Amino acid sequence: MCSSDLRCDARLAAMVEAGAVEEVSALMGRGLDPALPVMKALGLREIAAWQAGQMSRDAALAAAQQETRRYAKRQATWFRNQTPDWPRVSATAPEDQWRQFLALSAP
Repeated sequence: MCSSDLRCDARLAAMVEAGAVEEVSALMGRGLDPALPVMKALGLREIAAWQAGQMSRDAALAAAQQETRRYAKRQATWFRNQTPDWPRVSATAPEDQWRQFLALSAP
């Protein structure tokens, strides 16, 4: 698993800890049309299935993390194809990213 996958997984876990489950409960309680964009939010379907007893907590979180990683990969692929000739910063540590950025920006 690459560092971006780990960041995606950690981000979803943090969102669950910060109240995503309660947010999903509130949305589901409103009886909104499933076609609305808010009802297609990443993780919503999986958390709702967990709350409805259709999935275990672990299975729901694992599925939501997988969907988050897939979405992030699609975003990265789209962006890379929009800017094929732009230089890339490949470092993951913030101080290394800054050094790479400065080196790319130097005249």
